[in-house]
Amino acid sequence: MQQKAESSVWLESLTGERIPIAENCVLGRSKGSQVVVDDTRASRRHAMIHRQGVGEFWLVDLGSANGTRLNGRHVSQPSRLFDLDKIEVAGALFTFRQHSAVARAAAQEFSTVNATVTEIRKFDCWLLVADITDSTQLVRRLEASESANLTGRWLANCKAIIESSHGVINKFLGDGLFAYWPERPETKAEVAAALQALKKLQAKGQPPFRVVLHHGVAMSGGAPSLGEESLSGKDVTFAFRMEDLASRIGSELLLSEAAISKLDELCKPVPEGAHPLAGFDGEHPFFSL
Repeated sequence: MQQKAESSVWLESLTGERIPIAENCVLGRSKGSQVVVDDTRASRRHAMIHRQGVGEFWLVDLGSANGTRLNGRHVSQPSRLFDLDKIEVAGALFTFRQHSAVARAAAQEFSTVNATVTEIRKFDCWLLVADITDSTQLVRRLEASESANLTGRWLANCKAIIESSHGVINKFLGDGLFAYWPERPETKAEVAAALQALKKLQAKGQPPFRVVLHHGVAMSGGAPSLGEESLSGKDVTFAFRMEDLASRIGSELLLSEAAISKLDELCKPVPEGAHPLAGFDGEHPFFSL
């Protein structure tokens, strides 16, 4: 790997090699990984560094057999990275480096350039939130390494399902994720396929998790195909309020009326009653499959 001193974000090995990071960076035994760890203790796709927004990077264990450590501790859920953090994969140690001045400048530039764009950039999309049920209790029941492995494997499976259906992971949420699909003619069938795959994953119960799906309008200053922007708007808030509701009523899969009306003949909805959501007037009908 060539050294690129001009990169503002990179991994630094013990030998001083610099490995630049742009968007997603996979560490593992596979020769296709951005960072190849040539050790039998490393999984093929062991861990990933995921860019979220401008200047923000997160470390995600991908369900590796032997776990990933951040500053000496097992990574049990997606963790925000900061300059000089130590990442350990199968005995290979890397230091995460990020020029703070460059990160601040990039964030300021993004804010300035997109200040007006964010106000006018709107697009129809599908919004999905998935999170592990009772994740705190799960961590307490299991050893740190076992919990990290289970969570990482689940995140990797969800990520594969969503991205194979051309969805975009917008954010990892500690014990879950937020994803979306920009509306296209073929998106409805892709979302339906993702839901069926997630239902099969739920049936395994390893770990138990919730999924909510909504259809609406999101606002952003970035291009929705890149997965870098921070989405906002009342429909994004509605989706996260749905997740709170699903937790309260014990629903594993909850769909809004807007999502059901779009999926129409592709699914068989089961009414889950009408419920109020904080910050939204009246009661709203919801469905499961």
